[in-house]
Amino acid sequence: MTTLRKALLTTAALMSAPLAFGAAATMAITMATGALAQDKIELTVIHGTPTSHVLSAQGVEPWMACVKEGTGDRVDFKYFPGGQLSRTPDLLKSINSGIADLAPIPIGYVSDKMPLNGVSMLPGLGNSAERIIGAYSKAIKTGPLAKEFAANKAVPIWVMAFPPYQMVSTKGTIQTVGDFSGKVIRSAGGSMNLAISSLGASPAEIPVADMYIALERGTADGTISALSSLKPFNVDELMKAVSTNGEFGTFSNVFSIQARKWKTLPQDVQKVMMDCGQGIEMSIARFMDAETKDLEEEFAAEGVTVYQFAPDELKSINQRISATNDDWVKRLSDRGLPAEEVLKSYADLMGAQ
Repeated sequence: MTTLRKALLTTAALMSAPLAFGAAATMAITMATGALAQDKIELTVIHGTPTSHVLSAQGVEPWMACVKEGTGDRVDFKYFPGGQLSRTPDLLKSINSGIADLAPIPIGYVSDKMPLNGVSMLPGLGNSAERIIGAYSKAIKTGPLAKEFAANKAVPIWVMAFPPYQMVSTKGTIQTVGDFSGKVIRSAGGSMNLAISSLGASPAEIPVADMYIALERGTADGTISALSSLKPFNVDELMKAVSTNGEFGTFSNVFSIQARKWKTLPQDVQKVMMDCGQGIEMSIARFMDAETKDLEEEFAAEGVTVYQFAPDELKSINQRISATNDDWVKRLSDRGLPAEEVLKSYADLMGAQ
């Protein structure tokens, strides 16, 4: 018998005994009200992107709606998007400190704390969001990648990674390896810095919220980005050219909950959260892959030069950035981390997609 039912029965019995009612009835009603309050779960969700961004519109918001429906509205969310409570680079710190319960952890900004998870951002591993998300979702469940989340007191619920990043320029097309020389390219950090350097350009690690200002002021000559991230940050207003067939890596986010909070949730609520997360992974991947094609056509119609690297140039570019993966393995192996094992396992998962 539930606490709530016991409390209500006690109340009924006491009401039939007028002499005993008084304080005892009040206590029973308080118990019933308390049981109801315990059934309601309130969680705080934050992120640093605009609500029009795919991470929010196709990820965080539909996930919250799914959880509310799946739990019969037992779970309620306080929602603070767009950097209201935390900048994107500080989201992991914010859930660890208790500012929020859930947030999409941006892997490129936490390479100091989760270096092995950077494998999900390496170039040449996956040519679509569906393949990348499928592989990363499996990789993060067990082994070294899962241990990094546990060490940072976070429980991953669902992953999101963009289709392969493309070269976006505010100063004309960058079509050859030589065109990269001397350019300053905005980077989201992590392995992307290595990829840019391998092409002879200089990486400028700039948070996505500051990307527009950096490009407008000429601090950077371009950026490597997913096409779906351009309009939410108004970069489409500045860009002159964008490639479509590059594989410059990607950026991954892992929507996670503070481990302490996770342990307090009933198992049925945990299951709903994970099930909703699995659905979001599939839907957001398909959405982004379809949207990329639509955006290519839209940008071309607006006068942006939308181009493909010539086969010989693409081969030369890919040969150079492939060294990024070797550098990534060496740097992390020198720190005593199982980077080679992680890369091989991840590549095997990618091949199985």
